[in-house]
Amino acid sequence: MNSELVLTVTAVLFFIFGLGWLIMPNAFGKYWRIAPGDNLNYMGRRYGAFLLMLAVAGLLARNAPNSEARHALLISAFISLALTTALSLYGALRLRLNAWPAFAVEFVLTLGFAWLLFI
Repeated sequence: MNSELVLTVTAVLFFIFGLGWLIMPNAFGKYWRIAPGDNLNYMGRRYGAFLLMLAVAGLLARNAPNSEARHALLISAFISLALTTALSLYGALRLRLNAWPAFAVEFVLTLGFAWLLFI
């Protein structure tokens, strides 16, 4: 497993889900079993924009030479994914949201970044 593969897969998934949250927050909210409304539209679109930014950063960094800046991006992505994975697990267990698929994907991505950084 190499950093180009992990960053590419992560960027593609972030792009898909970011675009989905940006364009169709109600559909994504319904899937997650989140109550519809103006707050969901607003926060869903904000989350989508954030995911698109992460997708672009991953795509731009995937072929960059190994440097301190690239390593910092890998560390920040790992921390962000680890926290998001924990929150998805909380959402699935405690809040009864439909968060198991997101948890599974985020967990695998977190393991990929852990592999790159620590193994």
